Amino acid sequence: MLSKRQSHIVDILNNEMRPVTGKDLGKALGVSDRTIRSDVEAINGEYGCELIRASRRSGYFLDHEVKKAQNISSQEVIPQTAHQRCVWLIKELLFRSREINLIDLQERVFVSGYSIDNDLRKIREMIRKYPGLKLVRSKNHIRLSGDEGDKRKLYKELLMEETKGNFVNLNAIAEIWKDFDLLKLEDDFAEICEKYDFQISEMEYPLIMLHAGVSIERMLNHNYVSEEAPGAEDQGGGKEYQIADELFARISDIYKVKLVKDEVLRFAGLLKGKDRVTEEEVRGREQADGGMERLMRDILEILKQEFDINLSGDQDFRTGIIAHIRLLMKRQQNQVTANDIYLQELKRKYPLVFEMAVRVAQCIEEYYGARLNENEISFLALHLGAACERMNTSEQYRAVAIIPNSYIMSKPCVDKLMLRFGNRMTVVRVCSFFEERRIVQDNPDLILTTVPLKHHLGIPTVQISLFLNGEDESKIFQMLNYLDKRKYHQDFVDLMERLMRKDLFHIRESMESREEILNFLCDSLYEKGLSGENFKENVFRREALSDTSFVYGFAVPHAIEPSMKESCISIMILKEPVKWGDFNVSLVVLLAIRETDNSLLKVFFDWLCNIVTDNNKFQELIQSSGYEEFMNHVIR
Repeated sequence: MLSKRQSHIVDILNNEMRPVTGKDLGKALGVSDRTIRSDVEAINGEYGCELIRASRRSGYFLDHEVKKAQNISSQEVIPQTAHQRCVWLIKELLFRSREINLIDLQERVFVSGYSIDNDLRKIREMIRKYPGLKLVRSKNHIRLSGDEGDKRKLYKELLMEETKGNFVNLNAIAEIWKDFDLLKLEDDFAEICEKYDFQISEMEYPLIMLHAGVSIERMLNHNYVSEEAPGAEDQGGGKEYQIADELFARISDIYKVKLVKDEVLRFAGLLKGKDRVTEEEVRGREQADGGMERLMRDILEILKQEFDINLSGDQDFRTGIIAHIRLLMKRQQNQVTANDIYLQELKRKYPLVFEMAVRVAQCIEEYYGARLNENEISFLALHLGAACERMNTSEQYRAVAIIPNSYIMSKPCVDKLMLRFGNRMTVVRVCSFFEERRIVQDNPDLILTTVPLKHHLGIPTVQISLFLNGEDESKIFQMLNYLDKRKYHQDFVDLMERLMRKDLFHIRESMESREEILNFLCDSLYEKGLSGENFKENVFRREALSDTSFVYGFAVPHAIEPSMKESCISIMILKEPVKWGDFNVSLVVLLAIRETDNSLLKVFFDWLCNIVTDNNKFQELIQSSGYEEFMNHVIR
């Protein structure tokens, strides 16, 4: 029988998509790499096979084919990083347990009590913006108490962060498979679609390629959906079938695998947004469709009520889920097992998406009375992840570009805009002239124009050059930051008030030197228990490398290494400027951000960028008579 540590070795290697060195395994489990080597021998001996293989160059890895053949089951997915543990803990507290035993938790995730304490501190930081939530610790137990609405908001925030940029990243998806080139397949697919004038939404591409990748991986391992000769009624037809047939013919030729008609038909069904049906099934289609619509309404209601995720307007999600459920039922009938190539990756990297998929699976099970295994749930997770990704994308700012030039001249400008700012905005229309009625119809968040433009619409407008230089990019960047600040103003206010505390705000007539200033500010943080013993030393070490002062008349000293117990920003205003390197400084901003709060740096520097490029705002700051006036200038 395996020891607990040996079981964890199997779990870790099962979770990882790449080999892990003995040193890294030992570090994770608190033992030497020699002990890991002995444990691996014991594991293989226990199962009587080489379940875990070793490579001198890359480390240990799990042989998944042996695992399947021996029917070896793994335990739950173990979160490996501190952030993963925090998200996993929040998910457990939201959906699994009213409270968690911390002693049991150490054994489940195989980390020390000290690491768990750090995780709990991070979770408290994460939920600070939700006043109705509180992480309550009672002896060796923790629970998340508070308002149900705030719990849903917290979940949705974490979910949106989890899916951002992951389910539409075709390069990341392609890395799943090492035995074939999915990006080359995508090129072939795009070429065939163009040949048949077949249009596919760009948001649908990654999901379709995932299905294609699964089919290829299955065929490479001689694991076909069906090898029965199709009847005359199944010969296929239409543009979708022609595309699928030509694509799979190329796959068969390149990878020397059998071309099975059923694989072609199923992929064509995916393109049609529905599964193919037999003659017997056609007669019951009307009733089945009615049931499917009821099921979809229930799924959408569950997502809205339990997760605060509204996908009712996402037609791609509706079509994709209906098509998938029909394929799923067909697999159930034919006793075909879905491939689990990315099951562990989904569970480990996207636990919140997977949690939604589990709940959707329960709804499907109630309708059809057939239990879905985790491999089927992973496919549902892909659809849900892609839908959440579309929700993220829909939150981009809408821009209208006024460019009175030919298409040949305007296209490079728009392309450059999207290359630089495509993650934050989308250009919904390019116009050669301004017409108020059309602009109102587009409902943009901002207008970009290459010519001087005056209007009365109240829509922020930025004039740029046709060739989009650095100054133009800076203006657009500042405008997007302004829109962010306006959109998330209360969150920004809460954050800045938390970082810029009143007891860390100082006004001095004069100070002798920057050394005196740094000693005063650093000592103040240490006395309040906010910084570690090495913080001041690290600040001076950073200052010795190069001055942290700027021409505008301010300085931003900070530590060369993180050594903070709590993130904060200490402010000092000097009535009489002090010489700081090459510049005279009137405002000192001591930046003290913990390593785990690095995301706060973007918020701070966005704010700072807006301040220092506006001399009037900067003068208002340094002329403040007290903390309240200073903060009013910061957050207004």
